[in-house]
Amino acid sequence: MAYQPDKLRYFGLALDPIHVGKGGYRLGRVDMTIVREPGTNLPKIPGTSISGACRTYAAMQENGKWPGCAGQGGHCGDPNCPICVTFGFAGTKNGSFQGLAQFSDARLLFLPIHSLAGPVWTTCPEVLKELGITGASSEDHQVRVASDVKHSGKLNLGWLMLEVEKDPFSLDGKLSEIPDDIKNHAVLVSNKMFGHIVNDNLEVSTSVSIDPQTGAAAEGALFTYEALPRASVLYFEVIVSDPKFYRINGQIPLNGNIEKAKDAVRKGLELFASLGVGGMNTRGMGRLRVLNLSLGGAQ
Repeated sequence: MAYQPDKLRYFGLALDPIHVGKGGYRLGRVDMTIVREPGTNLPKIPGTSISGACRTYAAMQENGKWPGCAGQGGHCGDPNCPICVTFGFAGTKNGSFQGLAQFSDARLLFLPIHSLAGPVWTTCPEVLKELGITGASSEDHQVRVASDVKHSGKLNLGWLMLEVEKDPFSLDGKLSEIPDDIKNHAVLVSNKMFGHIVNDNLEVSTSVSIDPQTGAAAEGALFTYEALPRASVLYFEVIVSDPKFYRINGQIPLNGNIEKAKDAVRKGLELFASLGVGGMNTRGMGRLRVLNLSLGGAQ
């Protein structure tokens, strides 16, 4: 059998709005937009953003045992350093190493939307198919709803009113990592409608820069930004390679123990619920709770 690296799949619940910007401004409805997938135009959190934050937080969990390895003062490059070996290093006496862990982008699974039935979590067949859930479908002008979504034959998703299909939408026995309250209030829309509904229901806020000298709002510094709303559910994968296939200065990294690399990833992800990911963390944004850390990302 051919070698297969360990693949860990994690699910995250946004505790705050999450803003991962594109790095600039644009003219239009929103000044500071968030990163999107080119093909679907759906918001995402880039794997580089997750990896960078995870590395920093994992190093913080080591209580200073590996100074500088968080990326703020150079890397040690030690073959036994779980931070450098897991996340990579460069410019050390041992050269460079790409790291054992590879992070995918975090993709949107459920988006919370206000409706007359209360908050519902919207998804689509294409997203579920990526997670191995097939057979779900919905017409463009209709919506399928889970058991706890009360309706009168029609349901609004924000400003959009759709007919409710008779065939209910159920995720019973699937996606055990997701809270039942979310799955029981899930709604399924078509792939075509999902992108429109998501982009029409992102959080858009207005803020102003503060003049550090006066402590007051800076003149002419008003700007708008968008974010994934609180209670959004995302998923991402981490591929961890076996260290026994690598050499750092002739030495097998981490003594060949892949569990040390996986533990470094877990320790880093633990702090996402407190310190967050993305920008505007000082403005109350970015916290993301990884839901299945206790399961080790098992699929």
